[in-house]
Amino acid sequence: MTWTTRTVSAAIAVSDWVNPVTSGPAAPLATGAAVDAFGPSLMPRKSAHQGAAAALAILAARAVGSTVDVAARNIAPESSPLSWKVAVRGMIAAAGSAVSNLGEEPDESTSRASLRTAGRLAMVGAIGGIIHEVGKDVSSKTSIPVVPIVTGLGGFAYVATRFSRELETRNAVVARWTEEDKPADLPQSIAYGFVISSMGRLAAAGFRTSQSSLANYMGDAPGLRMIGFGTNLVMWGSGAVAGYLAMVSKLAGLNSKVEDAFASPPESEFVSGGPNSKSPFNELGLQGRRYVSEVVEPETIEKTLGEKAVAHPIRAYVGYDSEPIYSTMRSELALRELEQLGAFDRKYLLLVSPTGTGWVDHTMIESAEILARGDIATICIQYGRAPSFVELQSLALGRSQFRQLVWGIKQRLSGIPEADRPRVLVFGESLGAWSSSDVVMHQGIAGFDHYGIHRALWFGLPGLAKWSKTGMVEGRNPLIPPGTVRAFDRFEEFEALGSDDQAKLRAIVVDHDNDPIAQISLRIAVKRPQWLNGDRGRGVPAQMKWTPLITFTQVLVDAMNAMVVVPGEFKSFGHDYRADTAEFVQAAFEFPPVTADQMKALNETLAARELDRSARIKGPTGVSEDNMDLVGGVQ
Repeated sequence: MTWTTRTVSAAIAVSDWVNPVTSGPAAPLATGAAVDAFGPSLMPRKSAHQGAAAALAILAARAVGSTVDVAARNIAPESSPLSWKVAVRGMIAAAGSAVSNLGEEPDESTSRASLRTAGRLAMVGAIGGIIHEVGKDVSSKTSIPVVPIVTGLGGFAYVATRFSRELETRNAVVARWTEEDKPADLPQSIAYGFVISSMGRLAAAGFRTSQSSLANYMGDAPGLRMIGFGTNLVMWGSGAVAGYLAMVSKLAGLNSKVEDAFASPPESEFVSGGPNSKSPFNELGLQGRRYVSEVVEPETIEKTLGEKAVAHPIRAYVGYDSEPIYSTMRSELALRELEQLGAFDRKYLLLVSPTGTGWVDHTMIESAEILARGDIATICIQYGRAPSFVELQSLALGRSQFRQLVWGIKQRLSGIPEADRPRVLVFGESLGAWSSSDVVMHQGIAGFDHYGIHRALWFGLPGLAKWSKTGMVEGRNPLIPPGTVRAFDRFEEFEALGSDDQAKLRAIVVDHDNDPIAQISLRIAVKRPQWLNGDRGRGVPAQMKWTPLITFTQVLVDAMNAMVVVPGEFKSFGHDYRADTAEFVQAAFEFPPVTADQMKALNETLAARELDRSARIKGPTGVSEDNMDLVGGVQ
């Protein structure tokens, strides 16, 4: 073979590999999915995030296309005439089309939506297979080498042009976090997408290879082949779990880091870790040490509001490292800590469920302490040590601890005359909103009275919190009287309510329309969500469309990129609720009224404290060593 011949053969192979039609049975479907992944969604992206979104879309489309192709090849093998292969795929497409026309109902079950979407996916997968088979047949009958090269590279160039157009539209309509943010560019996005999708395809190829090897080793008997298949699943599943746990362990190690600015136990007698505390400072963890060290002093309250503080705020915290000998020990320690610090003498008692890292929103807690004029005690129990997206398995522990805490406080307050009892309030953000809302709302609004809770405020309630999201926020549960729970995108929506409607509220949920964490659910993989129908909310692009599976991967990537914060610059955007915090804390917890000037001064104080805190976290190097957000950490 001459050098020229080898060059031509290599060019044909490369062109065939990048051809958006003939490179595989799932190629047409994967190409369309990748184009959709470059389109507008909820959050701005850098190149790495855009590449990840495209890769996940491609892998999802390839899974669908390959599944349809396997079904077709069982009837029409590779050796079959083109007409028969096309006919079989045509029949699959027709059947899928019939199922996809299943009537859509607003409140239909997920199983019905899944059936309709499965039909649609089978249809487009079969059509993609037809395009692939015809394109491959035409290419194989072409004797001129330049034809497959030109068509392959030309097809790829056309697709890249579509990527570029979608990316331009996306960057034009999706608001950015800051003006300095560098949006995704096409070459880097394609490169990241190529690497990530290749890794996924290699993993899938490895799974198939080991499965085939085990099946052959076990023998041809159906039972033995099933054993081989099961063994392969166990092997790969165990490897995936081991890798996941290793990642969690590495991220959880940040909880033990001791920062110079928060290395010494506080001298205040009003906080955990201090001289009057039973919760050891060295067991509070990274977020707990920050939390107890940042209590608002009465002098700051007086300077901000121009009023005399009523009392010194109390902050109680029980860290994850206060490991329980039995399941309720952390909750019992929290109750003893409240007693020890004098929390039951305060007018307000705020129970906080933290995020996965144990983080409590500093802007929220500082707002509450200032607006309560210091006459408030807060308590938080840590249930995880890593970011929320890898601490989902700890949700049950967080829910259990919170339930034990609220019930223990209810019992403790029963021994205090009703007129002297503190008003019990609840707050949770993100995963903390999920764990606390499930406890309180399990009995509907009656749950508030059952646990002795006056009001609750939840920020960024995850869309995956199915019970709270559908039963509580959407009002589908008959245990939720109309008007007792409402969700708001911004404070102006709350202000638009009449005073009677405001007073009726027992729980306020603040979910930004463009917060992907609040919007994501497994259901959007198979059914168009309501927030993409009709009048779209603030920050939801009009150009964003719904595509089965692909929209879910889009929002999933957005959720991983939903909280990018600039210290001191409060925004009402994505999963950043700082710009909404002070007003909603005031309204939800019914603290004493403030003037417009006092509210302005409060927000200025919050921003200044955040800038100071971020500078101390950075330290003299100006770099956050733990690679976590300066304000809240990776939640």
